[in-house]
Amino acid sequence: MSERTHLSPKDPFPEDLGALSQVELERLAAQLQEEVFRECNSRSGRASALTLHRQSLVEFELSLRQPESPESVSPGPA
Repeated sequence: MSERTHLSPKDPFPEDLGALSQVELERLAAQLQEEVFRECNSRSGRASALTLHRQSLVEFELSLRQPESPESVSPGPA
């Protein structure tokens, strides 16, 4: 059975995003992005508030997991 490419507002959503692996979280982000695309291209022409909220929660969790970029690390003494 193939995996779903989107996560509709009716589908269950994890209570603790911190418990997901990086791969699971990235997959969830992709599913939500696909759902936003589907909703925006539907008759209503906009994404549901729940889908957008879920997407923002996942994006926030992903941002917490990003390592510091070299530009944000202050250089040591010269």
